[in-house]
Amino acid sequence: MERTLELQTQWGTTEKVQLEISNYMNINGLYIGLSAVGGEYPESYGDVTVNLDSKAPDYCSYVDTNNMPEIEKFIKDYDLGEFTGLSKRSGFCEFPLYMFNPDKLRELCPDGMATYENSIGVAKKLEQKPQIR
Repeated sequence: MERTLELQTQWGTTEKVQLEISNYMNINGLYIGLSAVGGEYPESYGDVTVNLDSKAPDYCSYVDTNNMPEIEKFIKDYDLGEFTGLSKRSGFCEFPLYMFNPDKLRELCPDGMATYENSIGVAKKLEQKPQIR
């Protein structure tokens, strides 16, 4: 079950959100979005990551600070990842590359992480019972 987090927005409000994790189909890169969960049904709040048409290393993605300037603080506050020191320009915007914490993402959005990790070929270690002969 996904955990609810609080996002302090750029407008001074607080939104209750949950992570959405998947992959960008064209580059098979990590997608992270937010769903607002305060209402009757979850509703898409925004995209944490941005698709720049070039694959970043596994568990890395460019963060959309253009549309969500408060997102870097959110990532740091919840130990979701860390800035790599690299960025990429697209148009007039510069997007920082983050290495996300896979353990924390699995904790917060297990189904989404399973989908993403399956798409990049990461197999979870299965507990095997010893065979009795």
